[in-house]
Amino acid sequence: MSNAYIVFERISVQDANCIAGFTYGFPAISHFLGFGHALSRKLSVSQSVTLQGCALICHQHQIHAYQPKGFGDYVFAQSKNPPTTRAKAKETPPIIEEGKMNMTVSLVMACPDLNISRTAEINALKQTIHDLAHQHRLAGGSIEKIAAVHVLKLDEQKLLKKLKRLLLPGFMLMDRSDLLANHYQTLKQQQLDAELMDAWLDFSALKYQAKPKLKEDELEASDKTEAEWLRMDKPAKGWLVPINNGYKAISPIYPAGEVANTRDSTTPVCFVEAVHSIGEWRSLHRIQHVSDMLWHYRYEQDWYICQQGEQAQSELVTNELEDSATDDDFNDDFLSSLN
Repeated sequence: MSNAYIVFERISVQDANCIAGFTYGFPAISHFLGFGHALSRKLSVSQSVTLQGCALICHQHQIHAYQPKGFGDYVFAQSKNPPTTRAKAKETPPIIEEGKMNMTVSLVMACPDLNISRTAEINALKQTIHDLAHQHRLAGGSIEKIAAVHVLKLDEQKLLKKLKRLLLPGFMLMDRSDLLANHYQTLKQQQLDAELMDAWLDFSALKYQAKPKLKEDELEASDKTEAEWLRMDKPAKGWLVPINNGYKAISPIYPAGEVANTRDSTTPVCFVEAVHSIGEWRSLHRIQHVSDMLWHYRYEQDWYICQQGEQAQSELVTNELEDSATDDDFNDDFLSSLN
């Protein structure tokens, strides 16, 4: 039986957040899952359909950064918010330090309970989804344009061909936490005091190593020997990047209204920290299965982890969320707040 998928083709986003935990350059994957979760909650009421998972394909991105002296390190372009008005011309508005970017992305989401087939009904659903999407922000940025919204219900091979025709050229974000785990085990065998952060930095940091330039009459390097600095390769091949892929609770869940200055007084509160891993930007033409593209949430005790593929789907823990209506409301609101 064919599965249905909703495809948001080439969403143009302005002023999206490009800082995610320790990383910068692209929004965290939780932003896009939160966007899909917020849409799903509204569609489940108005259209009786839900959205599951999210595949992310990037077509274009531009970070708002510049080089102050024309060379050297880049810095984020800042703005004064709110803009100065005539009534407050003498007051200097504050500079909010933040990293912003423009981007064009495509999203693919599964729609397992779609049971319509008439062209008129499908067109009405596409228009509803299109209108709802424009009412939301994506990664904190404003959606300027969506090229098209597609509802696809095809078998695996036809669906892959259709997605490649629609979304190429583009690069999809893949979960490569397996590379991080394997490298960490290798590193521990070489250095007994190695930590997981060391393994993560091997993928994330730019490292250089000095190679001595030995002369013909030199057998070994000395203090005066010149050196050539060579960039060290990453532990694995591919367009590998550090990513923020979830959250870890660092406090218990406080009852609604117990913590001051929260967004509302009806939602329980939990303090969290960002979780990091390794991702890979991979050309869309290399995908073999649609299920491998989709990111899902995996909830387990104090962890919200975004994972990809069959592993994430098989490890989804939902029974704990259904034990308590309060916890369920908290998790829905938490996921929506990621949008």
